[in-house]
Amino acid sequence: MNALNAAVRFLLLVLILAVLTGIGTILKNRPPLMDEPGPFARAGIYLTTNSVETRSNAIRPELRPRIYDASPADAWEAAQAVMEDLGWDVIHVSEENHSIQAVAITPLLRMQDDVYVRLHPVDSDFSTLYFHSRSRLGRADFAANTRHFLNFRNGLERRLLEARLSER
Repeated sequence: MNALNAAVRFLLLVLILAVLTGIGTILKNRPPLMDEPGPFARAGIYLTTNSVETRSNAIRPELRPRIYDASPADAWEAAQAVMEDLGWDVIHVSEENHSIQAVAITPLLRMQDDVYVRLHPVDSDFSTLYFHSRSRLGRADFAANTRHFLNFRNGLERRLLEARLSER
C-alpha cells in the first residue's frame, strides 16, 4: 500500500510540474490572454496548435490583416530591418514577391520555428502583411508563434511610424 501511495504522489507531482511548466511558458511568451476569444479559448489554442497565420477570418483579432499606410517598397524595407532587429536567421529573400523566410528561435527552450512573411501591395500607397509561423516540433507552441508575430508586427509598425514622422 505504501508503494502505491508513493507512486500516486510521484505521478501527481509530475502532473503538477507539467501543468506549471506549460502555464509558465505561456506567460513567458506574453500573449494577449484577456483579449477575445477569452483566456480559456486562448489557452486551448496555445496548448493544441503549433502555428499562427494572418487571415481575415482569424478568431484572434491580432491575426486579422491590417492595412499599412506605406508603399510596398517602404513596407518591404521596414520588414527586412525588423527581421534583422529580431535576430532571426533569414533563409530566403524574394525581392520579386516581397517575401522572406526565416527561422526564429524561442528564448526559453531554444526551439526553431519557421517564419514566412509576405507584403502585399493594396495599391501604390498602401500595403498589407501576410505572416505565418510554425514550430518544427510538437503539437503545442505555448504561444511562441503568437509572440513571434506580435514582435514582428510591432516592430514593423514602429519602423513605419518612425519613417512617416521623419518625412515631416
